[in-house]
Amino acid sequence: MSFTPTDSHRSLLQLAVGHAEVAGDLLLSYYGRLRREHAERKGGRQRDLVTKADREAEKLLVDRIPGSDDVLGEEGSLRLTGADRLWVIDPLDGTVNYLHGIPFWAVSIAIIEGNELLAGIVHAPKLNQTFTALRGDGCRLNGDTVGVSASASIGEAIMATGFAYNRNEIPDNNLDNWARITLAAAGVRRMGAAALDLAYTACGRLDGFWELHLSPWDVAAGTLMVREAGGRVSDFSGAEDLDAILEGRNIVASNGHIHEEIRFRLSTPEAI
Repeated sequence: MSFTPTDSHRSLLQLAVGHAEVAGDLLLSYYGRLRREHAERKGGRQRDLVTKADREAEKLLVDRIPGSDDVLGEEGSLRLTGADRLWVIDPLDGTVNYLHGIPFWAVSIAIIEGNELLAGIVHAPKLNQTFTALRGDGCRLNGDTVGVSASASIGEAIMATGFAYNRNEIPDNNLDNWARITLAAAGVRRMGAAALDLAYTACGRLDGFWELHLSPWDVAAGTLMVREAGGRVSDFSGAEDLDAILEGRNIVASNGHIHEEIRFRLSTPEAI
C-alpha cells in the first residue's frame, strides 16, 4: 500500500534530526577523552561496553521525546504505554569504535507509527554524515537523495557484517557465515556499527549486510533507509514484516539484486 507523508510527518523527521544532532554534540564533547578503561561492562560481558556518554546521550534524547510517545532505548529507557508512536533509540552505536578513537559511530533514531516504520535518522558526527529516511519519501544523505548499488551478483559485492559480544559462548556466532560469504564476495568488511552498515547499504557504499543477535535499536532506522533507497531487508528466512526484522535477531539487507544469493549462502552450509 502506497503511503504519502504529510507535512506533520516531515516536521517530525526534522525534529528527530535536531535531537540526534544535539546528542551528537554531547558525544563529541566526550570523544577522545573517554577510553576503554572508563567504560562499564553490561551484565559482566567483557566486549559489551557502555560509557557515561552513552547514558547521558540517551537521557538527553528521552527528555526531548514527547511524553505522549513510547520509547525504547538501548541503555535501559523504556516507556511503553500502548501509544501509537514509538521511538527506538541507540544513543551511541559503535561504542567500542568511539572509545578507540575510530570515527565510525553514530546516533540512531527510528520512529514507528501504527506498527510501521515512519522515520529513521543515523547521525555520524565525526564523519559529518546524517542519513535520513521518511516512509514514502526516500532516503537522503546530508539532504541529497541516495539509492542502493547496482551490483548484480555477490561476486561483485562488498558486504559487511558483525559478531555478537558473546561469540565465544554461542554456537551461531556467525563465523561459518563469514567464511561462506567471504569466499563468494568481492570483499567483506567488519565496521563495528550496524546502524551505519545499513545506512551505507542504503547509499550504495556497501552492497549488502547481514548479522545475528542484534536488537531493535540496531536495525530499525537502517531498515527503513535501505527500503526507501530501493533495497530489501529481511530475516534469514526471508520474512520482511516489522516483527521479523526487529525481533527475529538476524537480518539480511541488500541492494535487492543479490538478496536471495546472500540468503542461500547463509542457509546452505555447503555453499562455499
